[in-house]
Amino acid sequence: MLAHSYSAGILGVEGYVITVEADVDVGLPCLTIVGQVSGALNEARERVRAALSHCGQPVPPRKQIVNLAPAEQRKDSPGCDLAIACALLASHGVIEQASLANAMFWGELALDGTLRPAAGTLVVADTARQQGFRRLVVAEGSAREAAMIPGLEIIPVRDLPSLVAQLRGEQDLAHWNGERAPIEPARAFEGAPDLADIRGLALPRRALEIMLAGGHNLLLHGPPGVGKTMLARRISSLLPPLDHEDALEVTKIHGVARRKIPTGLITKPPVRMPHHTVSPAGLLGGGSPPRPGEVSLAHRGVLFLDELPEFPRACIEGLREPLEDRAVTIVRARYALHYPAGFQLMAAMNPCPCGFLGHPERVCTDSPAAVQRYQGRVSGPFIDRMDLVVPVTPLTTDELASASFGESSACVRERIIFARERQRARLAAEPWARNAEIPASGKAIERLLPMTNHANNLLLGLARRRNLSMRAVHRLRRVARTIADLDPAADPDDPINVEAVALAARLRRLPDALNND
Repeated sequence: MLAHSYSAGILGVEGYVITVEADVDVGLPCLTIVGQVSGALNEARERVRAALSHCGQPVPPRKQIVNLAPAEQRKDSPGCDLAIACALLASHGVIEQASLANAMFWGELALDGTLRPAAGTLVVADTARQQGFRRLVVAEGSAREAAMIPGLEIIPVRDLPSLVAQLRGEQDLAHWNGERAPIEPARAFEGAPDLADIRGLALPRRALEIMLAGGHNLLLHGPPGVGKTMLARRISSLLPPLDHEDALEVTKIHGVARRKIPTGLITKPPVRMPHHTVSPAGLLGGGSPPRPGEVSLAHRGVLFLDELPEFPRACIEGLREPLEDRAVTIVRARYALHYPAGFQLMAAMNPCPCGFLGHPERVCTDSPAAVQRYQGRVSGPFIDRMDLVVPVTPLTTDELASASFGESSACVRERIIFARERQRARLAAEPWARNAEIPASGKAIERLLPMTNHANNLLLGLARRRNLSMRAVHRLRRVARTIADLDPAADPDDPINVEAVALAARLRRLPDALNND
């Protein structure tokens, strides 16, 4: 008897429908699964066979063949276990084929028939809704995650025997009645280090505010212990909560990455700080099976790379395309995966191997050649993609003692939200939300970021003196627009003025060995 059920496959952070076809006939007892099965799904045959023997109904030994269509798509998630078991039970006549209509099944089976959560439930639920399915049957531990997608009837299941009883009409369907616990935005900042703890560092603090307000990238360079990492640890207290659409996108990425999903959507922008020993696959994505890397896990948030020259060169250079395209494409022989990577990059580096080049009180012990080699680990094309390159100068003992505490994170965060709302209003008719996202193509910059004649002449003069590329010129123009947006006294519709361009130029000071001034 031929029967079928439905599950889902995951490619990147998008899903597609898998049709599970099962045929049971007289022959040598076996269970064969075809349809380009790989990864953890390879062992589904043993899991399903053992679970069927504990389903609470007699299942006679027969020749069993299961096909997962479309056959050309690679399938590697154990979440298909439940759909395979249901198709086989319908083929054996244990349940009716009609009971599987309009339903998608997602969950990993244990040998005793217990249902376990499978990664990517949120992606599967979104796929089920888009493809017109009315029900989604999942493990009890995945029900809350699946319920984040509206318009679906969620059926939480503890084990296979209880599901069989429900599908046979012996028990009522167990609908999910729980409500998603709301996450209050204010609670996202509890326990985060406050910017008010930092004394001095006026220029780096200003650069951090501009970076977060306009979606720019920031490189801090200076001696060790001056506060570069300390500033980065305050980012989480400055980022406003994500809106619903962005939160859903971020939660889907983290779910696909096999990370534990909280009780609701991830509304707090992610801040990722990988160690410099990270591999290219860990940073950019990949592996077997492929998973999102740190650049995708930082989507809609910030990726901080401390001790930038210590990262493998393949990692640093591999960031070039994601910084421009805001996406990562992982190509394999039979398929290609696309992961979002709309992150802001913040990096920190020392000026030399010993770290004290340019220090007011310490002497650098490195030769000029050693300094050149060290700073040369960060290539020019990579530096060209940084909107803000700011030196962090250490305070002397007397300056540190007399320096007052700065503004609190709450005050700075209010200005960041104000600037972002200005940008959102200006770009309401455009596909971009922040200044840094405006492309140079199609005259979008000229149309959306107009400048006064004096500001334009100043920017062109800077480009000639510093030998800036057109990419760097466009980035300075975007930064200048963000600086103007942060000024509450400035009219958001006025062209960019000279003061904004001058500050933007001041916030792009390369390390000595990379400086073309």
